Amino acid sequence: MNKAKTKQIDLVLQFILATAGREDDFKDRELGPIHLIKYLYLADLAHAQEHEGETYTGIAWKFHNFGPWSNDAYARIEPALQEIGAKYRSIPSKHEGDMVRWTIHDDDLYRLLAEKLPSEVTRPIRKYVHEFNGMTEDLLHFVYNTWPMLRARPGAILDFSVPPYRRAEKVAEPERSITMDEKLSFKQRKKKKEVLEQKRKQFQEHLEAKMKKPRVKPHPPRYDEIYFEGLENLESLAGEGIPHKEGTVYFSDDIWESRARFDPDVS
Repeated sequence: MNKAKTKQIDLVLQFILATAGREDDFKDRELGPIHLIKYLYLADLAHAQEHEGETYTGIAWKFHNFGPWSNDAYARIEPALQEIGAKYRSIPSKHEGDMVRWTIHDDDLYRLLAEKLPSEVTRPIRKYVHEFNGMTEDLLHFVYNTWPMLRARPGAILDFSVPPYRRAEKVAEPERSITMDEKLSFKQRKKKKEVLEQKRKQFQEHLEAKMKKPRVKPHPPRYDEIYFEGLENLESLAGEGIPHKEGTVYFSDDIWESRARFDPDVS
């Protein structure tokens, strides 16, 4: 991989961790290699959708055990994060090797990196890092269901060319600069959040005071013959129940490339 592409990968990895470092909860600021790789993939995916299938990093993503994977990207995690002074933490694990977590909290670095990357890359990173943080299971589930993954079989190189149904779903978003909230320091954002929370509580208390009225307790239903007869009639409308059967189902490997996996028009 040439130096230009390596630099792009490093910038994205650094921005991902710097973005996580702006989360309010400390535990949400730490990311492991699996999270960094998946967020890097989602950034490439968002860029590809805006640029006719062309990813930002040029990585040859592969359908591996844990979804999209790249040895080139994995190899850049440590040098890229060491370059910005990120903290490294090793956590003992019962599974293979120790778990690794990286973290950095630097607002100035975050803004500097944001200016070096296109909005098609920074926008999805902000969105997904805030949504999933280090929640591995939720992040993997989301990534597994992206369209390059749904069009590939295990071991295959992922195709980022935009399918027709994804082109129709594209929503044009205006490019934007960093918002006022993003320019605030962590302490300023925390103070603003506390003020907003206090106002929310005051409004809620005011609303509850106005809504206080004596409530009429509803009468419980009468479980008599008429009730059970009506219930039986309703259940009969659903038709016969599904019979219980046991057996083994075999699928051809061709199912991985079936259009039904990714094309909503195929039933």
